[in-house]
This record gives sequence, structure tokens and C-alpha cells, in this order.
Amino acid sequence: MSAKDDGQREVGKDTVFVIPIGPNCQFDFVADTIESIQYYAPMSRIVVVDDSRRGIGVKLGERFQLTDIEARVHGLFGSLYLNLSDGFREALARPFRILVRLDTDALISGSDFEAKAIACFDANERLGSLGSFRIGYDCVGIRNRSWAKRRILAHLALHAWKSPRSGLMVVRLLLRARRQGYKLGESIMGGAAIYRREALVTLDEEGLLGRSELAGIGVHEDHLFGLTLFAAGYRLGEFGNKYDDLPMGVDWRALPAKPEELMNLGKSIIHSTKRFESMDELAIRAEFRSARQHN
Repeated sequence: MSAKDDGQREVGKDTVFVIPIGPNCQFDFVADTIESIQYYAPMSRIVVVDDSRRGIGVKLGERFQLTDIEARVHGLFGSLYLNLSDGFREALARPFRILVRLDTDALISGSDFEAKAIACFDANERLGSLGSFRIGYDCVGIRNRSWAKRRILAHLALHAWKSPRSGLMVVRLLLRARRQGYKLGESIMGGAAIYRREALVTLDEEGLLGRSELAGIGVHEDHLFGLTLFAAGYRLGEFGNKYDDLPMGVDWRALPAKPEELMNLGKSIIHSTKRFESMDELAIRAEFRSARQHN
């Protein structure tokens, strides 16, 4: 059944997408990502957080009738946490059940992700986010969290004492998270992640979105959202590998398998489109686009 058949027309009605746009993004690739969303989840809402510094968000808003908000700050690491926090607050202004955060090198390639995410969240009320958590697509080993762990410990040892109030806030948050089972550096991989609305509402109400103290730790935004979700009493969960029927076919810097394999396995959230073996992003996107056109 295609995304345009009667049974699929309502896909996306419970979903909002939040997409950060960085300064190195190519307009055509971002547009292709949005086209994939609108094909497979036609009822969804899209919010882009524009840090392109070239007005890409405005152009996308005009072309696709989506919501564009300007990035608050520029830079590495914590800046994306601050900008996404603004995007999440914008999303919370209207109803939804799940929020899908996608990078611009991600795609949607099917329509099952919404129902399966809602089913996972309904089965466990403490589950706050889904994605590539502790295991990767090939289920080989545990995702490495050592870099983030070292950065957090270095911040506590070298920087937190310079600003006692900020340092105390971070220490208290880490202790709260540890009591909930958090291990330093744990996170859902940020390129493609799904959040339940209630978890984001809790983060907002507890003042854990857009905190400059957290942005200053020096880790990536996915590590900060992992920390804050645990501190707020939520858990993180897996949402797909090559051996199951869950939707994610994702890896960090490259596609985890051939496009044909991912589509045959029914993976409907794809990351990263940047490369796979000898294929570049143009070729990878062409295969997924062809599948949409012939669906």
C-alpha cells in the first residue's frame, strides 16, 4: 500500500518534525528531505530551525508552507541544543503526539514510523525518546559514549568551579539523572530521534530546554537531551536495527546499508545520506526518490 492509498492519507496527523539547518546545507538536499516527509507523512507539521545564514529557511517556508524560525546562536556543540530547544517550544505550541527530530542528511522512506512510535510510547509511559541508543544498526557492540563522558568530567573538573551557580546546577542535574539509571554520555543519536510530547512538556516545565549552563558543558545536543530526559525521569529506547521490524535504519556519518536493503527491510527513517561505500549523497537520494516516484 502506498502513502497515497486511503489507509495512509492520515499519516502524520500526530507528528511534528523539527529540522535544524546548518550553514553547510545544500538547498536541494534539504528540499528532498522535506519532500520525503510530505510524501510519506502528508498530514505532519514541519518546523525548520534556520542556522544556514543564507536564508534557506525562508525559501523552504515559501516553497513548502512550513514554519521557519531563526537560530538563536551560532557555533558548535551547545548552540544546537539551544536552537533545537527553541524549535521544540515552537512545536509545543500546537498539539502532536510524537516529535521527529531529523538532520538534513536524513530521509523518510515509509509511513509506519508514526504508528510504531506511538505504540512504543503507549506501552511504556516512562519512555521519553526513541532512536539509535545503545546498539547500532548491525548490533555490534555498544555505542561509544566515552567522548561525551570525558567532556562532561573535564567540564566539572576544569570549568564548573569558575561559575559556582552554573556548576551546581549541572552537578545536581547529573545526580538526578544518575539516580534514574543514566550513564555519563548516554544519548539517542541526534541525526534522527523521536520524542514523546509529554517528555518535552516536562523538560519545558522543569526549565531544562535552552539552558545556557548545559550548553556550556561542551558536548553535543543529543548528549544534553539524553541527560535532561533521564533527569526528568524518562528512559531512552531502541527503535530499529537490521534484525527487527522497527523503523530506523540509521548510522552516524554514513548510510548503514545499501538503499535497496534498507527499503526491503521496511526501514522508514534513514540516516545518513552522505555516503555509502562508493555512493555519494546525490546517488543515494536518487535511489530513494525513485522509490517514491514508483510507489
